Amino acid sequence: MRRAVTVPARRGAAGRRARLALAALALVGCAVSTVSEPEEIGLARPSIVIRPGADITASARMVADRARTAEIVYLGELHDNPLHHAIQARVLEALTLAGARPAIAFEMIPETRQAVLDGAIRSLTSPVEVDRQLGWAAQGWPDFMMYWPMMDLARRHGLPVVATDLDPAVTRRISRDGIGAAGEDPARLRSALPDDPARDEEIARRIRTAHCDRITEGRTLRMVEAWYARNVVIARRLVEALKVAPQVVVIIGRGHQSPGGVPEQVEALRRGTRQLVVALADGEPGIPPEMTADIVWLTPARPLPDPCLSLPQRLGRVRP
Repeated sequence: MRRAVTVPARRGAAGRRARLALAALALVGCAVSTVSEPEEIGLARPSIVIRPGADITASARMVADRARTAEIVYLGELHDNPLHHAIQARVLEALTLAGARPAIAFEMIPETRQAVLDGAIRSLTSPVEVDRQLGWAAQGWPDFMMYWPMMDLARRHGLPVVATDLDPAVTRRISRDGIGAAGEDPARLRSALPDDPARDEEIARRIRTAHCDRITEGRTLRMVEAWYARNVVIARRLVEALKVAPQVVVIIGRGHQSPGGVPEQVEALRRGTRQLVVALADGEPGIPPEMTADIVWLTPARPLPDPCLSLPQRLGRVRP
């Protein structure tokens, strides 16, 4: 370690996706538990690798047990994978059944929407209305119903919820014109880490690859600034949350756990914070060699379309 969920009925494709996710979870949950040593699949960092087909309930309990002494627990996802969200919900459920009372933090919700998030969780508002109030779909995030079980768990158990992300408008300004155009205190938005040109180049390489090498060098450098800004703001929000909750579970994209990301920013801001990093990944071929995590949980590989085929429609909307 670093220093039963209910899906409400919903018509249409969203409801079908939620039901399919739970069906997949039920099927995988019947499999025999399979835990591997990291060196078996070429990973040096993680202490535990959970292979596809592992028993979901037993594995979630194991993660929850490992998380007992952690102050921050990251459940890093691929945003569009329903099974990842079902696993996150199962881990949260295992934590609460073991007596934990964590705050639940969401990368997907800007810090400026904290009051809206609090109100939505405290009320009896429907998930469709919560989606609308948070501007979830409007920001381009995947189907809200995949995330609703975690919010519903927070509602049922009276757990704090935390909006963590930098305001998307500020992120866009930094991506276009640099951190000086953010309109906020630059000191709050700059990385808390010492300069590391090699790390910055690796982040730039990932951003260029995500944009199919069709962005300029200058734009890439500004997007690196925006990536750091988002990570340090998320880290600041998590550190603040620890003042009111003994533990924070973070629902976050796996990329924010990479070098220079949120766990390292937290350590720079609050030395000695006990952090457990869990990375959910699509099958063994999908594991980047630089992945750093305490636990890697592999889910069955999925056939995915070439993202570069739709790049002209995505450019300007893909977040760093």
